[in-house]
Amino acid sequence: MKKIKHSKFKNTGILFELLVRQITLEVLNGDTTEKAKEIVQEFFKQGTELNKELRLYDLLVQEKYSTETRAEKFIDTVNEAHNKIDGNRLKREKFNLVKKINESFDMESFLSSPISNYKVFASIYKIFEAKSVKSYDVKDVFNSKITLIENITSKPATQKREEKKKLVEEYRNQDQDIRLLTYKILVETFNKKYSNLNEKQKSLLREYINNVNNTSKFKDYLSKQIPSVVGELKTLTEKITDKVTKIKLKETISVLENPKAIGRSHLAISPA
Repeated sequence: MKKIKHSKFKNTGILFELLVRQITLEVLNGDTTEKAKEIVQEFFKQGTELNKELRLYDLLVQEKYSTETRAEKFIDTVNEAHNKIDGNRLKREKFNLVKKINESFDMESFLSSPISNYKVFASIYKIFEAKSVKSYDVKDVFNSKITLIENITSKPATQKREEKKKLVEEYRNQDQDIRLLTYKILVETFNKKYSNLNEKQKSLLREYINNVNNTSKFKDYLSKQIPSVVGELKTLTEKITDKVTKIKLKETISVLENPKAIGRSHLAISPA
């Protein structure tokens, strides 16, 4: 039996995620055509099968439960709800959606953006798709379900931050010898992990660590570095022949040259 092949073209969650990113790019670049916004409003409006499926994707990505048993029951419930979606109508809507995206954007560039929770989206797709195929690799679908269970039972970011605070407090309460030993191990691990960074990268990392609570100073540091980065990116753009890479570099340069780029740069790497 073959594994169910995942496809970005057919994954409702990923297509919507990429369209939302495209809307953000349109805003940042001052693009008044609002192509991505119009596509979302047309294909994901209330009452469409795409809208119904997207809601199920969102539930499986965002909902959290404390036990694996509850998570598994939740997945089964969502899967049952997916059975109520009109499959033929959903296929037609998805076909027309992909056609519209292809007409509006460079598809290769559109699909090239990385998805942070790609594995979760792919797992949802496989579980939904397994119901409509005659035969499939059972182990593959089982592993997809395990991925979703792990995602649903993972601790929220706020809880993780609280745990980190507790670890810091415990470290502070240790005697001096233990703290020195811990610090030594941390330094050695840090140096080993980031040994391949160049001096500029190390400098940025040092400034961020040293000024994590001093946003004003770090912002001043970024304001001095961004022009240099933009200059280097422009030089690289002239040398690169790959179309997708060239587009991404131009978009990056456009964002960095915006006066608000410094603020966004800090937010992008500031701790959650």
